[in-house]
Amino acid sequence: MVHKPKQKGGLGVLNLRLQNDALLLKQLHKFYSKQDILWVNLIWSRYYQNKVPHASSEVGSFWWKDLLRLNILYRGIARCSLGDGSTNTFWEDLWSIDIFASKYPRLFSFGSNSHYQKMAHSSPAVSTGHALVRY
Repeated sequence: MVHKPKQKGGLGVLNLRLQNDALLLKQLHKFYSKQDILWVNLIWSRYYQNKVPHASSEVGSFWWKDLLRLNILYRGIARCSLGDGSTNTFWEDLWSIDIFASKYPRLFSFGSNSHYQKMAHSSPAVSTGHALVRY
């Protein structure tokens, strides 16, 4: 009732948790798309030079770790595009029609290090015609 717009009988108070998450998701988008912004370049060069952020251990300040808690939500609404493979995993990110780990769980279970198989390090057996993927 409090969060309903005034036109619908509510008080028009913003849901601050939802508002904050939306603004933080915008920052995650800048990060995953590697926009040419100082803080994005700093985080990538300092912590994730050869790692996928959501497939590696948490690093950085508690503010950064708090922001990364939203990466599951972000990855659920963002589709990867073909690129250099530095921001996603082959099995657990949405770069095709489906997430392969969900669609082929038995095949996924045979991977030696399934959680961190980046397309950039995968064999040429991937028959997409492209070798690399990124957000």
